[in-house]
Parts: sequence; structure tokens; C-alpha cells
Amino acid sequence: MKIKSFTYPLITSGLLGIIVLVSSFDDNGKKVANGAGQAAGTTAPGEPHTCSQSGCHGAGNGNSSTGGLIDNAGPGNITITSTPSMPGNTYVPGTVYQMSITVNETGKTIFGFVAQMLDNSGSTNLAVNNTAGTLTATDAIHTHTAAAFGTGRKDVTHSVNGGLSTNTATFVYGWTAPATGTVNIYTSATACNHDGLASALDNCYNKHVVIVPATTTGIEKNLTQNSVHLFPNPAGSDFSLSFNTKTEEVYTVAIYSLGGKIIKDFGLTNPTTGTFNQSFNISELSAGIYLVKLSSKNESIYKKLSINN
Repeated sequence: MKIKSFTYPLITSGLLGIIVLVSSFDDNGKKVANGAGQAAGTTAPGEPHTCSQSGCHGAGNGNSSTGGLIDNAGPGNITITSTPSMPGNTYVPGTVYQMSITVNETGKTIFGFVAQMLDNSGSTNLAVNNTAGTLTATDAIHTHTAAAFGTGRKDVTHSVNGGLSTNTATFVYGWTAPATGTVNIYTSATACNHDGLASALDNCYNKHVVIVPATTTGIEKNLTQNSVHLFPNPAGSDFSLSFNTKTEEVYTVAIYSLGGKIIKDFGLTNPTTGTFNQSFNISELSAGIYLVKLSSKNESIYKKLSINN
């Protein structure tokens, strides 16, 4: 496989235009930029095709031409997981997740992927960024982000030879969940034989998962962005958290990187009713931007912390 191309209709200012997109999955591990910055089709609205197109992986899998299998008909598979997990396909607003896309197929030696986290608007206009939450490339060696037309729909995809592996490859990226709303995870992947040819020997896989905000019905919330105060910010060797709690709770406090990796866990606090006011030592942490997670058994909240020491 070398490069695929296909067209998307784009309506702008009442005029119908045709934008030719050249996509980015290359059997030799090359990352090929396309005309609109979009990595590849994921079957999301406005992207009806994946890389299984004529002249690309599978020699036309997606349009039933000669050679190859249709998407998801190969002997492999694609899975989506997250840390922390999303029980019942629910996310906690404001939480930073490490998303993992794993592609498996025995005998394949290079893999590629593209993933998007989109709102539920159903927009087909790639020039409009309808990403839900915030996407972050946390593994710069294997992945990076791209946006259609520079500022439009955003995705995360493999870098040059980022999926060079035998039988399986896992790609990770960070996602900060939005405050609310249904989120659509669209992902597409390829399992390739690394021969550089547009043949039926490559297989394509795609997956669409819908996630919704977790609810805490009947639970009185103590933690909101406005009620929890973090100071000083920027901080030096210490920072404090202060808020009022209506019920007796035990809280945990931890610091995460923007990519969702836990940096320091302060453990459990003493049971608190009324005013919570506690300081935390961070003298060993390097300067930078972090997320402080404050949580009880029923709720959690993230506050951004800048360390300047």
C-alpha cells in the first residue's frame, strides 16, 4: 500500500466545494500528510471510508472491488481501553484518561491507527472542530495529533514507524473528558505486511463506541470547580486545598501529569465535616503544569496546578 485518496463534500458559506484528501497510512511506516491535515477516515460523520480503499490497504476492501476483505473481516481485531476504566461506557467529567488502541493480527509486522473523540452533533464539516474534550499526544515517539484544515476536526494518529511491531501494537494517547455530553469514539486501524504494495494482504479494522457522563443520582455534591479552592497557584514547595463539605467524607488527593500518569499520591485524608483546609508538600516535583485530583467515594474533581520552583 502506498497512499489513498478520496473526496469529501464541504459546504462553506453556502457554496459546495470538493476537497481532495490524501491520507496517511503507509505500508512502509511513512506518515504521509494529507491536504486537509486529516490522518484518515474513521467512518465518523463526513468520513465515510477508512483506509480500505482502491489503491490503498486491501486493494479496495471498503468498496467491494477485487481483492481483500471488508473492514473487520480479517483474522485480527481492534480494542479500545482506558485508564481509569469507564464502567458501563460512562466517563467522569473532567477526568484525564489514558486511552489505549490495540490492533492485533498474527503475522503482520507494522500497524497504523487514527482515533477521534467527537461530540454528538453529527457534523460532517471537517473544517469545524467538533472534538469532545481535549486530545493529547502523550507518546510523541509513536503518535501525534493532527487537525483538518489546521484548526478543524482533531485526531490522534501514528507517527513514522510508530506501529512497527509483530502481531500486535498498542497506541496510547491522553483525553480529558468534557464537562458533559455524549461522546463518540471513532477509531480505524490497519494491520500490514510491510511490503509497500497496494495489495489484499493488508487488513483494516474500525470501531465506534459511545460513552456518556456518569451520574451520581441522589448524592449531594460537595465538590465543584467553583467550591474547591487551590492556592497558591503557581505554587512553590506546597499548595493547599480548601472547600466546605456538607457530609462527613474521607478524601484522597493525588497529582497527575497532563497525560494522565500519576505523579504523587498523598493517600487518604482524615474524615472531614464542615471546612476542609489542608496543605500538601510538592518540593520534590519539577516545575510544570499538573492536575490535582481530589476525590471521595462518590465524586471527584480535577484542578490544574502550576509548579514554579
